[in-house]
Amino acid sequence: MKPFHFTLEPLRVLRRQKERAAQQRYARALIECAEAERQLERATAEMQTGWKLLGSELDRGIAAARLANLRMWCRILENRRGERRGALAEARRAADEVFSEMAVAIRDREALDRFHDKSRRTHDREVSREQQKMFDELAVQLNGTPGPLQFPGRTT
Repeated sequence: MKPFHFTLEPLRVLRRQKERAAQQRYARALIECAEAERQLERATAEMQTGWKLLGSELDRGIAAARLANLRMWCRILENRRGERRGALAEARRAADEVFSEMAVAIRDREALDRFHDKSRRTHDREVSREQQKMFDELAVQLNGTPGPLQFPGRTT
């Protein structure tokens, strides 16, 4: 009997490659999320430091121009933190989207793998059935008992 050949093997290879590519994109998206979180933490720390500086300057008494400059700087830091928060939300949204793509790629590959395994089992059962049939015929021939195609009383 001929060896097992899965006709959809090229598609199976492509699905594995698609899954690997999706996993790599997801890993990059997670790295981008982590970087966005670090930047948000940095911006938050800078903003808190700016507000503390403004508070300490107010306690000591400062000129109006200096107060205006510090308040403007704190608002810039707040805006920067807001931008970083938005960047983090966007990075998380992108990571969720890539995760969904990766889940679809995994599901597609697994479906094809299950079909491959089922085809392989069917082939193996057929090979086993053919071998058993061959062994049965051989045993009948070696035993000298008439087989299903041999008629008793008839000699060749």
